[in-house]
Amino acid sequence: MRFDGTNESEVGDWWRTHWGAWSTPAPGSFNGASMSEGESHRIAAGLSEVAMDHVADVLDREGATEILFRSGATRTIAPGSWIVNCTGYLFRDRPYEPYASRSGRVISIQPRSATFPLSSWMGFLTTHLLFADKIRDARLYELDLVDLRQKSKAALWPAMMSLGQHNMSLVIDNVPTKALLDLGFDLDRWFPLPRRMVQTARFMIGHRRKREHHRRTLDTLRERFEVRCGPLPGHTS
Repeated sequence: MRFDGTNESEVGDWWRTHWGAWSTPAPGSFNGASMSEGESHRIAAGLSEVAMDHVADVLDREGATEILFRSGATRTIAPGSWIVNCTGYLFRDRPYEPYASRSGRVISIQPRSATFPLSSWMGFLTTHLLFADKIRDARLYELDLVDLRQKSKAALWPAMMSLGQHNMSLVIDNVPTKALLDLGFDLDRWFPLPRRMVQTARFMIGHRRKREHHRRTLDTLRERFEVRCGPLPGHTS
């Protein structure tokens, strides 16, 4: 609710300060992940050195293994070392395809026409709308995550949260409650049932009012960055 489509830097700083956990000195490229404070402290305690750079390649040169960084710097690593590639999201530049066909009989799960931050949520929830014959009428917003990421990495994460909250509000109005109870990867399940019930009640009371805020935020992002963001053609918000 703090994000209005123009203040991604402020929201990012607030999020990291109040809710973030990190093991590097400057987590400026944060894009969302789940890690406990205990895990963060354990990782930090095991680090002897941190190189704030991007790995471009790992090369075998004259019997030695060398890391090539994007900056052009290189570093030789000891034999027997492990290299773990943790690149996170890979927004491949693929042709646009709407998340639902004009007939409402075909859905497409991909970041050019994203309806939720994660493909797992997209697949589960849009499939329920498809079989209920409501995939078009629900008027979910789509967002081109690939294009937005290229134009503003800082705005990407809060934009995905606004997209998810907006579209979840529409899903709740269009699918049976049982479908949401079967959402096995819902992170709220980490918490005790009484806490989940309180938060669910709060969401149900205010989600339609908050949906308007998220819609205005997404509309602002569309105009500001000139990205595809809104209901599919033929529908209004």
